[in-house]
Amino acid sequence: MISRKFTIWACGLLFVFSSCAEDMVKPIENDKDAPGTVQDVKTESLPGAVKFTYTLPSDPDLLYVLAKYTNKTGKVMEFRSSFYTNSVTVEGFGDTDTYKVELYTVDRSENRSQPQIVEVAPLTPPILSCYESLSMVSDFGGMTFEMDNQFKSDLAIYVCTPDELGDMVLAETFYSAREEIAYSVRGYDAVPRRFGIFLQDKYGNETDTLFTELTPIYERELDKTKFREMYLQNDSRVDSYDGKMEYVWNGRISKDGDSGGVGLHTGTGTKDGPAVFTFDLGVLAKLSRFALWAIQDEKHFYNDMSPRRYEVWGCATEPNPDGSWDQWVKLLDMENVKPSGSPIGILTEDDIEAAKIGDQANVPLDMPRVRYIRIKCLKNWSNNYNICFTELTFWGNDNEE
Repeated sequence: MISRKFTIWACGLLFVFSSCAEDMVKPIENDKDAPGTVQDVKTESLPGAVKFTYTLPSDPDLLYVLAKYTNKTGKVMEFRSSFYTNSVTVEGFGDTDTYKVELYTVDRSENRSQPQIVEVAPLTPPILSCYESLSMVSDFGGMTFEMDNQFKSDLAIYVCTPDELGDMVLAETFYSAREEIAYSVRGYDAVPRRFGIFLQDKYGNETDTLFTELTPIYERELDKTKFREMYLQNDSRVDSYDGKMEYVWNGRISKDGDSGGVGLHTGTGTKDGPAVFTFDLGVLAKLSRFALWAIQDEKHFYNDMSPRRYEVWGCATEPNPDGSWDQWVKLLDMENVKPSGSPIGILTEDDIEAAKIGDQANVPLDMPRVRYIRIKCLKNWSNNYNICFTELTFWGNDNEE
């Protein structure tokens, strides 16, 4: 009997809660009177946007102002602003044409006023400004493109090039909201090749495709099976935390805990000067590019012992075992730059994407051919001299001159 009474009571309580829940999703007010329209509408054209200011009607149950327009693809774009403010900014325009924007007031019963229709013409949208600044140049194994993204707009950048049949196909896609955008497309022979780039913003606006013909500069990835560890006087040990130098040329870009060797590590103890290690490329080469990857997890992205500022040195003849620098030439000054500039431990999508791409640099064309490499860590993300990372790669021309 007690069980049955409890069941009846519980069901009744559930019915009450259900009824309350249904009432909660309905408007608090339920009148049928539409609010008045906004008055004294003024506009300010902005890049890809228009700001509207106005006087609100005196309706006591006014909730928000709705602005809407239809873009060139037929999509209706809607923007809302609460009754606490007297302005609304409408975004997403993909050009500088004239558009009709409808302004409505909406009350707590979701009654909508008659529209105020205003014709507007935005300034040049950020996506078009980026497109107008876009440039492409030949680079080692492909091409590099750059553009200015003054408003830090979220952009998708599509790169296309012919396939084996000569048909233009999508080769790579990049995403960025950086103020200065620069990426490279690699892996092509040193013969003339057509490249095309078009952009898309978060509103779905697309640019035309910019085409150009470029000849990639010859290079190939150096054969890592020929790399050999060396030890010169005063070089750092690299075997802390099960690290080994050979792991940084095993072709595996790893995260902490991966099997098969993650990378090299000089430890976490205090050092009197920069950590340095040396190795043999196994060939004499005119180097064109260099890449280095931090251990691929959030513990090491722009953090811990990952290198922040470091140098890459080279020499052509077998180095003096005393570790002196007389015969060495500095090839590169490297800096691991965090795109967002946010504090250590905070990572944006741009930060993670950049960490996955790794530190990439072109070796200046006037540098001599080298065989031996030394890397010197000037500062890591913990502000000391230690270094840990997972992989490095060199590209260049190792053909005999």
